[in-house]
Order: sequence, then structure tokens, then C-alpha cells
Amino acid sequence: MSRLSKLLLSLILIVFVLACNFVTQPIDDVQNLASTAESIASALPIETLQALPSVLPTDLSNLEDYNYFDPEGTPLSEWNGVPIMPQATTGEEFNEITYSFKVNATVQEVVEYYKTELVKLGWSSSIDLPVEGEGGFQIYSKEDSLLTLTFIFLDGDTTVVLTLE
Repeated sequence: MSRLSKLLLSLILIVFVLACNFVTQPIDDVQNLASTAESIASALPIETLQALPSVLPTDLSNLEDYNYFDPEGTPLSEWNGVPIMPQATTGEEFNEITYSFKVNATVQEVVEYYKTELVKLGWSSSIDLPVEGEGGFQIYSKEDSLLTLTFIFLDGDTTVVLTLE
């Protein structure tokens, strides 16, 4: 076999291996996602899973009336007993169960602030899923109340949406 033939055969083999990897990578990603979802679901207390339907909105017809991720107005220092970060720059109550604010802080700073402050107030964490640098959500419970914090980092600020049921 000539040197050129060996080189071509090696090149074809390399392309084949890369193509196989390209095809199997999405399958591996889906398997990893499924494993993560299964781990999260099995780690949640049954009370949290039972309470989730009451937190999720059932009537989405007026969702376009709200722009939770662009609150306007002067932020509160506290909303329904939940502290608002002192660095908040804007804030707005959208209905009796939803308040959002923007804060000049990183996602990690928001996560740490609420971990510290809510525990001091007797809340216990049920779910804590920050997405490194981009956002995430947390769920806290206290007696018969469930507090959901959703946060997203956009344009140098983190927007926090509080939902209290």
C-alpha cells in the first residue's frame, strides 16, 4: 500500500470517527439531561411537588399585560415580609402574589443574599437551581407559604421575580 493510500485511509477513518461523535453527542446530551431531571425530581420533598401546581399560573390570557423582567418604579425595602435587596434599582408589584425588581448584582450575589436572609426569617430551601452567571430559580417554604424566586442576568443587572403563594 502506498504512502498516499495510507494517508487517505487514515483521513477517511478520522472523518468517520468524528462523524460518529457528531451523531452520538446529542444522544449523550439528552441522556445527561434526563439523568439531571430525574435527580432533581427524586431529591424534591413530596410537599414541594404537591405545591407546585398552585404556584404555576393557570390563566395565561393576560400574561402579555405583565413585563416581569422589566419592572418600573421605586423598589420597596420589603414585600409581603420578603426582604428586597438594598442594591435594588427599580421594583414593581404586578399583582398580589408577584413582585419583581432589578438589582446591580450578579446571580451568585442574589443567590447568597436570599440564602442568608430567608433562612434568618424562618424559610427553608426546597429547590436551588442557579445557572452559573445567567439566572435560575429558588423555592422556599415556610408554614403554609411557598416563595419562588426567579432570576435572570441581562445587560449588567439581575432581575428577580418573587412569587408568594
